[in-house]
Amino acid sequence: MGQQEELQFQSDGPTLAGTLHRPDGPGPHPALVMLQGSGAADRDSDDYFPPIRDHFVENGIAVYSWDKPGIGESSGDWHQRDLFDRATEALDAIRCLRDQPGIDPARVGIWGHSQGGWIGPLAASQTSDLAFLVINSGPGITLPAQNLYGMEHVLRRDGASEDEISAALDFMRAVNEASAQARPYEEVAATLLSPARGTAGGTYFGEVDAALWGHFVAFGRRPYDPVTSLDRINCPTLAIFGELDVLTPATESAAIFTAAFEKSGNEHLTIITFPGADHRIRVGDPHSFAPGYLEAMSSWIRQQVGLD
Repeated sequence: MGQQEELQFQSDGPTLAGTLHRPDGPGPHPALVMLQGSGAADRDSDDYFPPIRDHFVENGIAVYSWDKPGIGESSGDWHQRDLFDRATEALDAIRCLRDQPGIDPARVGIWGHSQGGWIGPLAASQTSDLAFLVINSGPGITLPAQNLYGMEHVLRRDGASEDEISAALDFMRAVNEASAQARPYEEVAATLLSPARGTAGGTYFGEVDAALWGHFVAFGRRPYDPVTSLDRINCPTLAIFGELDVLTPATESAAIFTAAFEKSGNEHLTIITFPGADHRIRVGDPHSFAPGYLEAMSSWIRQQVGLD
């Protein structure tokens, strides 16, 4: 199904390696770049991207994604990149994608999940010629606020007590403050991380080593409020949420998106919330995508790029 080729581009030093998946036929095809969430993600975001990507390709949309810096075949170090750096990556990838044979440069957009749902709007706010933007479980709140929301709701889902949740939120506030102050890892490890090991809050991020703490500090150095990007987006935008998402506040984020687009006068915002769906818009056990999820995205994109 379709065709694929290896494709590399440079962004602020590192060479980033990925794969371009094209529909069959000569094109020119509309296309999108896929942006992963947080952590050490490759071009497939483990096993998350392939079924979404295959559905897009089946519907005539080319897809490009790449390994984060220092992952897979990409050089560099993702720990040193904040949201602004990743937005630059996205724009550099789009420029590379537009130069490829068989790709229509006027019909290229962004699809971003979770952290990528912050990055997509940030990149979109910095360009005037994006064909469309899909925000998949993207928070409308800041990173420190999302850390607190995720901590509380993950622990509630897992059955933690109110005392455990209260202590965990105090821990998260301390982490937010320490990263914003760029406190050294050795100090933070001794006074904050080690005492929390084994507690409900201390397990939220897993093992925080010096490299990961450096990543937290990088994000704290240049704080980002998505509202500052959302009201500067001029392309059609689709925002998708899962009703039971414990990491992204779906209702609050949808309201923030709506208010920002009303402020800017951009009337091309579509919001879909899938009942019973989680952060990856999955339902059931074992997980599967919410009914209509893939079709809702591909149908909307095809309308924006003139395929329907």
